[in-house]
Amino acid sequence: MATKDDIRAVFADPQLDGMDRLYDAIGAMLLDQADFERAYSLVIAAGDAPATTWIRFCVQCAKRFEDPPKESEFLAVLEEFCRKHVGLD
Repeated sequence: MATKDDIRAVFADPQLDGMDRLYDAIGAMLLDQADFERAYSLVIAAGDAPATTWIRFCVQCAKRFEDPPKESEFLAVLEEFCRKHVGLD
């Protein structure tokens, strides 16, 4: 099973353009006091560039893990990166 450090390493080297827009989209809602789950759901439901970037990133990541991480751990690292991106952590 992938550790959080393994997941962080993949996020730190995504090899995919558009991750900043994803972090911005979720992070902006976090700045407005939305909880992560709601912000994430709204960005994905919108279906625009940040959502498609996330889908492409997840597909790419499936190839980078021998044993895929739990979804909750993967999303926890996404939240960390979004918070850092907008200066919340």
